[in-house]
Amino acid sequence: MSDDDAFDQRLLRRAQTYARTYPSILPRLRAAYEAGHPLVRQVAQAMGVAMDREVGHREDRLREEHGLTPQESKIVLHLIDGGTVQSCAETLDVAESTIRSHLKSVFAKTGVRRQAQLSRLLIQNASD
Repeated sequence: MSDDDAFDQRLLRRAQTYARTYPSILPRLRAAYEAGHPLVRQVAQAMGVAMDREVGHREDRLREEHGLTPQESKIVLHLIDGGTVQSCAETLDVAESTIRSHLKSVFAKTGVRRQAQLSRLLIQNASD
């Protein structure tokens, strides 16, 4: 892991913790961002980079540990992060039936039968 990756990980963890502790921060930051505050824009850009890297690491781990395809990994992450089949289909610009088809494949590869089981499995693996 490079120094940039380590910094991104620390930044992302701190921001997530802070947002959980002080939920009112998000609307306040959004207002400052929209007002064009330069420091807030720099932080937002850094957070975007950190989040993109985190998603990439999570997708890689799913592919390595469970043999998922890139599309299956995106679907799984969307769903375990609180999305629905419908929102996933909209985000990826595919039919809901396509998402369900990919989910069947994911279930077969991971040995689970329901989305809740899949979430538990992946959360358990992440903590190992």
